[in-house]
Amino acid sequence: MFDRLVHIIDELSDRAGQTSAFFVILLFFIMGYEVAARFIFDLPTFWAYELGYMITGLHYIFGIAYVTKMKQHIRVDFVYAVLPPRAQAGIDWVVLTFFLMPVTIWMTWQLGWVALEAFIVGETSGESAWNPIIWPLRIMVTIGFGFFALQVVAEVIRSFRTMIGRPVPAP
Repeated sequence: MFDRLVHIIDELSDRAGQTSAFFVILLFFIMGYEVAARFIFDLPTFWAYELGYMITGLHYIFGIAYVTKMKQHIRVDFVYAVLPPRAQAGIDWVVLTFFLMPVTIWMTWQLGWVALEAFIVGETSGESAWNPIIWPLRIMVTIGFGFFALQVVAEVIRSFRTMIGRPVPAP
């Protein structure tokens, strides 16, 4: 049962990573358009800066689950790296279970409330003349951070299983 759950969450993280990669391509075209409009045609846009920072944030937030799944976060591991895999899994399990998992679940919950409040009051960005509504961005950030929280849960299961000598099999 837990193996299947881990594989489903891993698949969600893969999709989140693909979405993150798409945001980079989208950002490339938006910024390319802005540069051409500003410097070639002398017609700067009102919306490119704002859309740019929004998409950059979404790129980061959707990529974090994938980076966690791939174990590509930066860490100082001069002691950790020389330990056997089961000891590494034990350290991971303690850190993930007692520190990261509660924080990510709490943050996802709080981000959901922030998104709901933005929707209720019709919050706008206030950054430019475009001044778009901000609740769709806040919902997307909540979803992206939710993927991260789910991946942390999968990593807790994976590290526990490795720690007790029964690693999660590859799909």
